[in-house]
Amino acid sequence: MAMFATAGSLSLALAASTSPAAVADDPEEKSKSTSTTVTTVDKGGDHGRQCEAGHFFRFHNIRPHNFFVPRTKFIDGPGGEMTVTVEREHEVLAFLELDKTASRSVTIEDVVRELSKSVTPHLEVRHMVFTGHNYTQSISDGMYGNMWYRVFGYRVGWSQWAQLRDCRAWKVSTGIASVPSRVEGWRYWETKHPRLFGRKLSDK
Repeated sequence: MAMFATAGSLSLALAASTSPAAVADDPEEKSKSTSTTVTTVDKGGDHGRQCEAGHFFRFHNIRPHNFFVPRTKFIDGPGGEMTVTVEREHEVLAFLELDKTASRSVTIEDVVRELSKSVTPHLEVRHMVFTGHNYTQSISDGMYGNMWYRVFGYRVGWSQWAQLRDCRAWKVSTGIASVPSRVEGWRYWETKHPRLFGRKLSDK
């Protein structure tokens, strides 16, 4: 069970598929990730055609990604009820991981702009999490409740291509982008023992 907050309308694509220093993916969610391939355009060479010279992007391996907010992870139990809140403002930034041979001229703004056109308009270069966001959750008897606040987003493989006037296309740069959206909320799960990053904290 989770409680979500949005700034603006919620993208159906994001809701259906559903996180540099603030990013941490929960290993328990990786097995649930799905993979999608989106290609913005197909630019095969055709010497009988004339094309407008320029650059375009292709995207692949689009996977849901959690931007977990620091100092918002709570553990309580066993059993009972827990109430949590976000007490500090925090900014989540999109970022690029460029391949070694990639052109340094590609910016995160370029990638997010093209992703917003082809994947969902709710993606952002930066997303501010404000204080508040109170949430109360009942914990099953004998179990420990775990709560962590996150911003939803995507981790995307990308490549930039240069198109020539004869319609041939050449790959210029490649890399991976991690991009937040305007959707945020708590993630709740239960464990038999209190755990932190997969390690047991106590036998009781």
